[in-house]
Amino acid sequence: MPTKKATPLTLCAISIAALAVQVACGGSSGTIHGGQTGYTNSNLKGTYTFFALGSDTQGVAPDQYEVGGVLVADGNGKVTGGEQTYSNAGGGHFNQNVTGSYSIASNGLGTITLNTGDASIGVNGTETLSVVILSPTSGLISQFDTSATSNGVLDLQTSTAMPTGGYAFSVLGAQSNTVLAFGGVFNIDNSPAAGDISGAGSVTDMDTPGNLQLAQSLAGTVSAPDSSGKVTIQLAAGFTTAVISFDGYIVDATRIQLVEHDGYATSGGTAIGQGSATGSFTTPASFSGTFVFGYYGYNLAGYGATAGVITADGASGLNNGLIDQTQGGTVISDTLTGSYANDGAGTGRVVLTTNFGANGTGPTIICYQTGGGQPIPVLHAETTAREAGVAYTQSGSSPSFSGTYGVGYTSVQFAVENDINGVITVSGGTFSGAANENIAFVPASNQKFSGGFSSGSNGRFTGMITANGSSDQYAFYFVDNTRAVLTQISGGRITLGNVRQQAAP
Repeated sequence: MPTKKATPLTLCAISIAALAVQVACGGSSGTIHGGQTGYTNSNLKGTYTFFALGSDTQGVAPDQYEVGGVLVADGNGKVTGGEQTYSNAGGGHFNQNVTGSYSIASNGLGTITLNTGDASIGVNGTETLSVVILSPTSGLISQFDTSATSNGVLDLQTSTAMPTGGYAFSVLGAQSNTVLAFGGVFNIDNSPAAGDISGAGSVTDMDTPGNLQLAQSLAGTVSAPDSSGKVTIQLAAGFTTAVISFDGYIVDATRIQLVEHDGYATSGGTAIGQGSATGSFTTPASFSGTFVFGYYGYNLAGYGATAGVITADGASGLNNGLIDQTQGGTVISDTLTGSYANDGAGTGRVVLTTNFGANGTGPTIICYQTGGGQPIPVLHAETTAREAGVAYTQSGSSPSFSGTYGVGYTSVQFAVENDINGVITVSGGTFSGAANENIAFVPASNQKFSGGFSSGSNGRFTGMITANGSSDQYAFYFVDNTRAVLTQISGGRITLGNVRQQAAP
């Protein structure tokens, strides 16, 4: 049955993440728990992009920061080079070259230390990142020092080629001490010159407090990549006279990590390429299938997080949905139906209008379609809500949850941000593992956590995770056997994110 629960929550700070799970936090231990065995420093070798969002101690409320860049790992514990962009809500925008070191335990959990040479960044110029290696090509990260706390991703860089075609994106950010959500599609159509975004096939939406501006024009330029695969993306949007500038770090032929680098706002997110599908999303039939979605940000009742699943029928109908939505301290767990409309111009912009089964009008969600089964950036865009996230095409409604997984989370309660990434071993409806956790800029290594769960319909699992003698409930929405989006549905925390399968080393 649909339920509605209220819990008290006062939030004074923003926490932003694309990856999340709240875990039980016990005492530190030297014993390795959870995950695969056999990982070493040699499993981190090559050139990697990294990206994280969270809160730092250097900005002003809501204290958001984002960092993105490239690091070169030698396979022997040394970071031999790289560069990064760091931006925070206090108006600081910093570019640095980086070197450093790293150490990976046998379960894939470890730390990376980056030396920036800039005393205003990190702790006297040094950033410490926690990392969980999922495979030699990917991992989860979290800033893990007393200067900042965050969550993000690490990916092997496989291309530095000049991007072209349509890129869908969504970012969450801060402007004038408040929260904004911004998304759309920029089409690098190289007209009239290489790297130009003429505006044809491009569109954008901006959501700031009391100022929802939908289906706006978007044009601009993209610079040629530097030796690290960094491009500068400058956008002229219909909702502002300011030039919006992102440093974009190319991951591969389909992904660019974005860090805003201007005086307009501070924001970050991911742009995902539409490839050969650019311009082809002209009918309702182009948007069909079952989608697992999650987004995070701000709504009328405070900061919020939502996870769910819904099916688009290819003929403008939405059905068979489930949703868990947190608004401040209120959690709505309900069914979801509705309708959708694409813009007809082929950009891939699709507006979902939804209804809860028992709790009235549901969220308005804007999806920006991508090609080749890639994740789909999304916005929750209403006059009372501004949130950003991603949707995935679900490959089956009866996935299993067994084996080893990496986890990461950001959650906030009573102005305290809690970030962790870790590893778990799952068997028979229970899991246990270890994580590095940063609570209010106080890092703690190799913390124990455990939990249990049961499966339900549409790939939605529910479970209790026990922390320090108390238990909180979660909803897990599985995309397939390798990935789940989850959110906390009890305990008064705003939590969103995912669980990703860990491969053998």
